[in-house]
Amino acid sequence: MGKPIITESEIIQMTLENVRSFYQRNPDITISPMTDNFMWIGSNDFQWCQSLEEFNLITKKEFNESPVTLSDEEYHLLFHERNVWIVYGRYKATTMLRDGSVIHAHVRGTYVWRRIDGEIKLAHVHGSHAQDIPLNQLLPPPEPLTADTDYFEYMKRMDTVKANEKKLSFRDKDKNHRYLLPSEILYMKSALQWTIVHTITGSFQIIGLLADHEPEMPDTFCRIHKSYLVNSMYIASIRRYKAVLKNGEELPVSKERYMNLKRYLEDKKSDAVV
Repeated sequence: MGKPIITESEIIQMTLENVRSFYQRNPDITISPMTDNFMWIGSNDFQWCQSLEEFNLITKKEFNESPVTLSDEEYHLLFHERNVWIVYGRYKATTMLRDGSVIHAHVRGTYVWRRIDGEIKLAHVHGSHAQDIPLNQLLPPPEPLTADTDYFEYMKRMDTVKANEKKLSFRDKDKNHRYLLPSEILYMKSALQWTIVHTITGSFQIIGLLADHEPEMPDTFCRIHKSYLVNSMYIASIRRYKAVLKNGEELPVSKERYMNLKRYLEDKKSDAVV
């Protein structure tokens, strides 16, 4: 009987589940696929281990710390030959400290998987932090906090970070897998047979019509035009047939959707101040 085929999607899914389990502080899931001679290289000098036993010893304290929220997850298959798979990826890690400050790190990693005695095992992980990214870049907030709707929207965004909101999975035009929190998405735009996802940090194209992706999005996303699906959390104001986002960008609002959008935003504002 031949060896079972492992697809690109499956090996990437195995990678992201292993990474997430580490930050969710679930050592049983993290350690389960690792080889006995698992090799780990971390960002710090002491994070160098050449066995599973050493990894358990070095990470024991970290597994007792608070869970960390991941966002902007992105993984790709770099290489596959016979019984070896090499995956690389990057993500953002966010956690709140006891003093209320928020630490925010950009992490990049390489993951080597091997088939050993019929099992797919994790043989090596090399992770590093981007040193030119400020650790506390989420604080202070981008604008003063006041007791109006902006305050409540800010608190909702922070609460989303703490609650580890369910991520959305996309496959972009280059067949890369991307995983985003809904709160990271500003809006989605139709582009013929494609959809362009605009995020806080950039944009990318995904396969499929905007209408195909709309049912997967949370209720905070509003269709304001046949070509635009917008995260209402980022709408700063509306004026005649225009929605102005918090970053200053203006998007068209169709005539038939304008009043519905206006009522929706007014209701949301009323709910926030109750």
